[in-house]
Amino acid sequence: MCYWQLRVSNLKHLTLVLLCCCNFNFAQQDTSSLASAKKIRLDEAILLGIKNNRQLKLANADLAIANENVGQAKIAKAPRISLNGGYNYIGDPKLYEGFYARNVTVDYYDHQAFANIISSLPIYTGNAINTRINQQELISQMQESAVRMTEADVKNAITEQYFTLEKLYRQIEVTKQNIINTDIRINQLKSRVKNGQNLTSDLLRTELQQSNFKVSVFRSTNTIQLISNYLDILIGFPTNTILKPEVTESMIPTENMNLQESLEEAFQNREEIKRASIRIKLSESSLSLTKSGFKPNLNANLILNTEYPAQWPNYVNILNYWAAGLSLNWDISSFYNLKHRINGDKLEIDKSNIALEVTKDQITTEVKNAFVRYAESKENIKTYKKDVELSMSNYKIVKSRYDNDFALISEIVDAELQLNNSRISLVNANLDLIIQYYSLQYAMGKL
Repeated sequence: MCYWQLRVSNLKHLTLVLLCCCNFNFAQQDTSSLASAKKIRLDEAILLGIKNNRQLKLANADLAIANENVGQAKIAKAPRISLNGGYNYIGDPKLYEGFYARNVTVDYYDHQAFANIISSLPIYTGNAINTRINQQELISQMQESAVRMTEADVKNAITEQYFTLEKLYRQIEVTKQNIINTDIRINQLKSRVKNGQNLTSDLLRTELQQSNFKVSVFRSTNTIQLISNYLDILIGFPTNTILKPEVTESMIPTENMNLQESLEEAFQNREEIKRASIRIKLSESSLSLTKSGFKPNLNANLILNTEYPAQWPNYVNILNYWAAGLSLNWDISSFYNLKHRINGDKLEIDKSNIALEVTKDQITTEVKNAFVRYAESKENIKTYKKDVELSMSNYKIVKSRYDNDFALISEIVDAELQLNNSRISLVNANLDLIIQYYSLQYAMGKL
């Protein structure tokens, strides 16, 4: 009974190995596509992102619109000129006496025309025009800040995905080396199983380990394609372009950062704080515009007019005249109907000040998180380097014992898995340090 149970168990292991091997046959075909990946440097990717990114183009389009609105607001200072004209055909006019008791047909020209040019120049508007211009300039400044924020977001996204992509390539390199090592061991085990030195289960266990390595490579290859697709969109490449980062050891940061200095730089550089400050000015400008409703408007007017006939029905001559003067408009009701708008504008100013403090709190949290993660990544590298050394020593000891028949296959499989994991952890730690460095630069507003 135990024999049959063992046989069924071995068959299950064999089926699992075969399935994994089939999966990797497809993975090998996919992995070959990475050989033709396009190499790209980080600075090149960032420049392409600034040039081609669609979100950044949208932000620049909004900035161009805001600048045009500034120009439009300034036109309000220019004189307004209107040209009017008209023509009428008059047919057989009649004059009636009494209540349509008797009428007389008037012998009159059938044609009537007029034309005039009217010009108006604002002299005093309670500073409303200047306030509107100031508002549009503030909105334009906010759009400029939005462009810089979008650019920083694009750079941050590119750097994060760029080094994440490198992580996957490094993991594949480490895992492929393990596949080669297990290939050698499988060949040895086949001979040892044939000679009765090892059980078939030892061979199956090693083949299963190798299959897991191959599945890991397959998954990493698929992830590379997905991240490359995202990077392609960020930098404006065709979305089927597989990218290969060019990362050197010199890119690993060694800079020691100070938390207080990082916070000071963040408060000085972050566009979110600048935008919050502009919003306060914009709210104050809205209050100033509302208060301008209390003041009168004074305009200078000029009229040029011509009529034919000059007056109906007595004069059939052409009349030309011009007139110049001043007009005053003062909405007296504004003294009581603007009260709630002014209170609302004051509350909006208070809200904008609170929003500034909230923004500072959020940035403080971001900088502290990024700073801690950066310091943590530096310490992790030391730990993982030690782990690699220890796991390598352990692997050598276990391998020596196994080669001399003093250790089981399960022990060397575990030792190799531990070595593989420690190597990958060290690779990830080095690249995480770079990612966290750029995240801290982003949080400080320096990216």
